[in-house]
Amino acid sequence: MTSLAFDHLVHFSSNPESAKNTMLQHGIQVIEGGKHENWGTYNTLAYFGLSYIEWLGIQDRSVSIQVDDNPLIQQLVAELPLGDHPGRIALRTNNMDQLAADLKEKGLKLHGPVKGSRLTDSGELLQWSMLFIAEEHSTLPLPFFIQWGEDDAGRREKLKVPSSHPAGSLEIKDVLFAVEDLDNTISSWSYLFDLQIGEAYINEEWGAKCQRLYLPHGNLLFCTPVGDDFIKDFLDDFGERPFGLQLENGQQNRSILLQGGMYEITKE
Repeated sequence: MTSLAFDHLVHFSSNPESAKNTMLQHGIQVIEGGKHENWGTYNTLAYFGLSYIEWLGIQDRSVSIQVDDNPLIQQLVAELPLGDHPGRIALRTNNMDQLAADLKEKGLKLHGPVKGSRLTDSGELLQWSMLFIAEEHSTLPLPFFIQWGEDDAGRREKLKVPSSHPAGSLEIKDVLFAVEDLDNTISSWSYLFDLQIGEAYINEEWGAKCQRLYLPHGNLLFCTPVGDDFIKDFLDDFGERPFGLQLENGQQNRSILLQGGMYEITKE
């Protein structure tokens, strides 16, 4: 299968500017992303290398509710009334055609590619294409796939990505997911996306049993509740979804609870 890397976490937000201000207070640089005119949405972004968090909000609901060719925007419109929360992840590919062929071979139905673009603050046009898996009966949204319109060096130049944050030279260690059935989710995602499986362990603090799938630029860490703590509460509120990120190489340990998500920084 064509190689994949973690690209970004989409956090559904009723107020992306507020998310930006809170993260800035914790020493994490967040920039204004831009507007997606065709979808009626806008975003703020925190970069860690070329992988990032996107706080995605609705700017013009009359446009957003009519989008019929982008499952991410449809999910945003449907779920934002439940409250702010992380909603879905994107994986990066450099060969969308090969990826589509590989996924079809595994029996998946696909939607797309869907073209996307936005203007940066400096007037640069960013373009990309997205591929979705047409989901049937999956409570945990499967990743969508993104191929950027230029190579990594070109994107770095256009984005003016900061190489570090006041909180440290942060990198994404794990993308966090709350799930009901750990074994089934791990085996399914490992098979679909050809990812290596790590050892299961108990996270006492979260009251959860967790297990990792290894992925460049951000592993996927799935957790299922074994107690009545954060993970169980999150599942009760939002169902199976990503619930945040763990960042490493921080100057100090901290846990940021923000708009229904958890962003943890661990010290170097």
